[in-house]
Amino acid sequence: MHELIHRLIAEFALPPGQAARLWQLSRLHAPAPTLRQYTERGLGVLAALLLGAGLIFWVAANWQAQTRQFRFLLIQALLLSSVLGALAWPRGRTALLLLATLALGGLLAFIGQTYQTGADPWQLFAAWAALALLWVAAARSDALWALWVLIAGTGMALWSGSQLMSPLRNLLGWHDYSSALMPLLWAGLLLVAWLVSRFGLSSAQDPAARGRYAFGLATLLALSAWCSYGLLNLFGRNTGFFWLNAALVVGAAALAYLTRPRSIAVLAMSVLALDTLLLGLLARLLFSSSGAHDFIGPMFVFGLVAAIMVGVSGTWIYKLQRAQAAA
Repeated sequence: MHELIHRLIAEFALPPGQAARLWQLSRLHAPAPTLRQYTERGLGVLAALLLGAGLIFWVAANWQAQTRQFRFLLIQALLLSSVLGALAWPRGRTALLLLATLALGGLLAFIGQTYQTGADPWQLFAAWAALALLWVAAARSDALWALWVLIAGTGMALWSGSQLMSPLRNLLGWHDYSSALMPLLWAGLLLVAWLVSRFGLSSAQDPAARGRYAFGLATLLALSAWCSYGLLNLFGRNTGFFWLNAALVVGAAALAYLTRPRSIAVLAMSVLALDTLLLGLLARLLFSSSGAHDFIGPMFVFGLVAAIMVGVSGTWIYKLQRAQAAA
């Protein structure tokens, strides 16, 4: 378009005034209609994060010099003022509720440290997610939903015995990863994020942007868990739970493919996770039947199949992206 306008100006020898009018009509240099809205929201979220970080650093630097009552009142005042400010100032609601969510986590952590309740870390995150869900659902903000997904996912990972955090401990058999409960819980978290993106629980004007970050983050966490559980069970000779996790990965891929408007990034993550599980199954079939000195052939076959699978998957995702952009 820029080249066409330059050609028209040169071909018809337009004077500067008419050339400027032509550029104005093309609106090529005009700012995006939603640029100011996104800029204000982004700066608000950044300000909330900086305020929360500043409070944490200030409290940490002066923690020993303050009384227990002062510490409680400080964190509670931040939490209460953020929630009340969100009610009184709709334009800053997302940033203030983001600050309130961070303050809520700090308050729960301080209560646990002060009174030594003996609660496990996952219980802190579970209570944090449950209490914050009220204003997260009311605000209908994708940033808040993404933060909530991260909090809930961290609590689930901690409850499962740090299975995502410490794969070496799982391989050594220090944790029981042969369970159907955790994969299904991750499926529930993914389903919640999908409902947020599909049924108006996010206030974004663009339908493609509703719940996009929350759904993408939930998909990433769930796929990471399913791949971890699936491969650990596969090489631990517990193939029943491997197929359960593989079926959940297939379901996530189907959900990403059938959802309109389709998220190419989510679909690509799902296909990559499925490729990972299939290659893990192929590796077990190849190397379990080969001898100790006969690994060149299986390695060649594994590398060839992996290259073909990645190439086919990437080409398919690229064609879908081109077709969706053309539509």
